[in-house]
Amino acid sequence: MSITRLFRLGIRVAAWATPHVKKWHRERNLNSKEGHRHLESSNWSEAERHLGLALAERGGSNGKERVELWLGLQTAQRHQHKLDEAEQSARQAIDLAAKSWSAGRTVTMDALVEVQLAQSKYAEAEQTIAEIQKLEEAQSKPDHAMLARCSRKLGTALLASDRPAEAMEAFERAAKLSEQVFGPDHLETANTLAELAALHRQHGNQAEAQLSIRRALAIHRAKLGKNSREATQDLNLLAGSLAESGDLAGAMGEYERVLTMHERQIGGDRGALGESQVRLAVLYIHAERPSAARELLIQAVGNLQRAGGEPLIFALETLAEAEEQSGRPVEAKRWQEKALKIAGAAPKTKV
Repeated sequence: MSITRLFRLGIRVAAWATPHVKKWHRERNLNSKEGHRHLESSNWSEAERHLGLALAERGGSNGKERVELWLGLQTAQRHQHKLDEAEQSARQAIDLAAKSWSAGRTVTMDALVEVQLAQSKYAEAEQTIAEIQKLEEAQSKPDHAMLARCSRKLGTALLASDRPAEAMEAFERAAKLSEQVFGPDHLETANTLAELAALHRQHGNQAEAQLSIRRALAIHRAKLGKNSREATQDLNLLAGSLAESGDLAGAMGEYERVLTMHERQIGGDRGALGESQVRLAVLYIHAERPSAARELLIQAVGNLQRAGGEPLIFALETLAEAEEQSGRPVEAKRWQEKALKIAGAAPKTKV
């Protein structure tokens, strides 16, 4: 066969094969694309299904793409509280990165930390974070963003392990690194400041707590909106800190803003709204405004009725106190008896 005929035959084969290769490539990548699309939409079960199929299609292949599929799979599993499966997926990603994507080792280990925190394996999370920090600090150009996130997660692990002083140091380091790496107005900085503020409040450092939470609140409002869940949580923390520092007027003002924000949140958490209403009502009672407290507590009882438990009992007891302060002892007794009845019906916690 002449060279010319061979060349023409090659062209015909290529023309025939090209659409088939493209079709095979599209089908091979369909599950991967669908898996990541569902991840972005928080459709965790569909993401898990498609990413699992994508991994099966790739067999024993290595590389960054396969590592990212395992990482996506652990995210989907973790959000469905399939924590054992998520841990296995994270470890698969770690092993594969060690063989074929060295730059992704700390990324995969960071995913394992997320799973370990969700599993309440705080000592193991602390050990994994230490390994990440060691690997990054050995690099000529450490990933300071990764180190900032690790410090924040370390603070979470230490706090859960009842080591508040060390947790405070970790959160302070995380806040400093976040501001340097992400900038003073970044969400990562805001989230770290909010956690630091909560810890300061817990330790009675109200001035420091209020300074940090006001900064976090400003960022959350700017980035996520005034009525966002994060901004509402910040306001709750700020109001609680103000109350504990003796600024009742300031605390009442902040709780009133919290309630306004709850009302603007379509489909919001009624339980969270009810608890905020009770907190504000307590301050009204301290300020000798029982009528305002009573009105708010009636609403709170309605919002807490479905979930029941301690928040509802406390709301009823507070309502009884408001009635007593209003000179309505019969009504006070009625609400107190209802609280006692619910408390008696609630399952006792084992010691």
